[in-house]
Amino acid sequence: MYVPNLASAQPARPDTTGRDSTARALPTMQVTASAVATDARRVAQPTAQLGGAALRRSQGASLGETLEQIPGIRSLSMTTGIGKPVIRGLTNNRVVTLANGQRTETQQWGHDHSPNVESADAERLEIVKGPASVLYGSDALGGVVNVVRRALPRAEGEAWLLRGRMALAWNSANQAPSATLVGEGARGAFGWRLSGTGRRAQDLRTPTGPLFNTGNVTGYLEGNTGWHGTGRDIEITGSTRDETIRIADDPVTAPGYDGHQRIRTHRITLESNLRGDTQRLQLQAGWEENRRAEFDDATSAQVALGLASRTFTSFAHWHHAPWQGFTGVVGTAAQLTQFRTFGQHTLIPDSRTSAIGLYLLEQRTMGDWSLSAGARHDWRALSTPGNTILALDRTARQFRAMTGTVGAVYRAESPLSLALNVARGFRAPSASDLFANGFHEGTRAFEIGRSDLRVESSLNTDVGLRLRTSAVSGELTGYVNRIRDYIYLAPVGQPGRALDSLQVRQGHARLVGAEAAVAVAMGRNVTLQSTADAVHASNTSDGSVLPFVPPLRVTSTMRWEERTQGHMPGRSLSLTAEWNARQTRIFRDDFAPAAWTAVHASAGVSRLTPRGLLHIDLSVRNLLDARYRDFMSRYKEFADAAGRTLVLRLSADL
Repeated sequence: MYVPNLASAQPARPDTTGRDSTARALPTMQVTASAVATDARRVAQPTAQLGGAALRRSQGASLGETLEQIPGIRSLSMTTGIGKPVIRGLTNNRVVTLANGQRTETQQWGHDHSPNVESADAERLEIVKGPASVLYGSDALGGVVNVVRRALPRAEGEAWLLRGRMALAWNSANQAPSATLVGEGARGAFGWRLSGTGRRAQDLRTPTGPLFNTGNVTGYLEGNTGWHGTGRDIEITGSTRDETIRIADDPVTAPGYDGHQRIRTHRITLESNLRGDTQRLQLQAGWEENRRAEFDDATSAQVALGLASRTFTSFAHWHHAPWQGFTGVVGTAAQLTQFRTFGQHTLIPDSRTSAIGLYLLEQRTMGDWSLSAGARHDWRALSTPGNTILALDRTARQFRAMTGTVGAVYRAESPLSLALNVARGFRAPSASDLFANGFHEGTRAFEIGRSDLRVESSLNTDVGLRLRTSAVSGELTGYVNRIRDYIYLAPVGQPGRALDSLQVRQGHARLVGAEAAVAVAMGRNVTLQSTADAVHASNTSDGSVLPFVPPLRVTSTMRWEERTQGHMPGRSLSLTAEWNARQTRIFRDDFAPAAWTAVHASAGVSRLTPRGLLHIDLSVRNLLDARYRDFMSRYKEFADAAGRTLVLRLSADL
């Protein structure tokens, strides 16, 4: 279960002592929300982080599954390898995912396309809730998730440093072993790392039996090396990920269906920093290739639908010297995506998308007030050579957007502080939104685009109360997010369990929600933690509701943690009750399962060995083997969620 870092929930410096974070930790740096080093308590934008023991215990087969216990975040799940983060009721192209700051483009074709980012050896996950288009441009309408890798090691003098890590796990729900092995070293300012992760899952087991065709196999390999000098550094990273994901279908409408996806993703990132006494120039260039092939059945060698993209990204951030009390960043970012289709079916045409953005984000402290403001302008172009099968002529579209943010924190370092943030975000229509006209194997539906779509734009207001004392940490945040020209897929034709056709439409939307989290130190190393989150989403153009909006959720956790001498981690026990309400407001012909409650338990032990820390974690999800269906599961109409699940993890420094 996620342990909220409630006072500011910002990324902290790496914990070199090996200590786990607690609810009263005081992080002193943040990266994803402001792009400048700052006292995290002074950032008005609502954020969260997952690291240390909490990240170790939460690791799942997908990014959405790993994050879903954080207040305000859920996972839109489909089989055991697809889990898309849903932030405050928004997902798909409205959430940007970053691989250590590099923008990824692997989930833009629909809800069955998960972010292909690996977090097994990440130092932490950083989450920005709400619009963040000032720093990240199009698609950062609902939020940002950044998977932050560990810093490369450094060695003193001319001595060689060599070390390693391993993490092994077993999940009983799908008989899934997984392993991560890491080797790294350094000599002086030169460091390197090689890491690999593999996992294999069988069909998901539910209280009523296995769910056919839900297994997957994943392999991931990453290497990075770099030189870190006093005034400059340079680092290069390369990774490759190969996944085979099996997709179940309703046994009533598609009996015996055994189709699957084969996904390959390659990335290269080059980053450099040039530092002066009070300023820094940060440069990054990235390349990503994603190839996704969908097959009709388990034995077919013929690709039914193929989607392939190559994306080049770059940015330059000038973290300027303090001026008239202001600190901040001036930057520019550029992106080029070349997309092509292959296979038997044609869903969307080949296309080319280019984008450039210019932005400024500044912060200043004035007495009890910590202020921030920023602005950005984006130019975006999308063109297609046309497609005879889709009856589409050569077409080009141009999009522009102006976004901004204003925030304030009153008495940031006091026990009780007030935060206010107003931000505008945007999302330009994708090729899939504009030109789709074919059967999508992943969604099992015929999708129809709309070529005259306008840019989505949002105006989001957050108000939050933050409490921090020696015994209590907490945060209560309310928000209203108004979205003009909201793009969505709506079923057309006859209603029923099989959605024969989905058509892109556009209207206005409003999302109103709240998140609460509190952690209370009860004495004798016992902490009581509770969270709650809810969002009410409406299509204000026609009075309907929005798709994929999660219901009210409440959790409560009692946790005991033992600390050894030197504050090293020792033993821990926890018991969690999680309640999910029934979603009474559903989109069109969607299905709303009954409310459900599940109990989770965990135990862990950590020991310092001559080689480093050893962690053994045992957790039991759905301890009472409750039978339920999750509203955020794409299988909720015909399959239960996993039953009692035992997860055993062993991680150690080598």
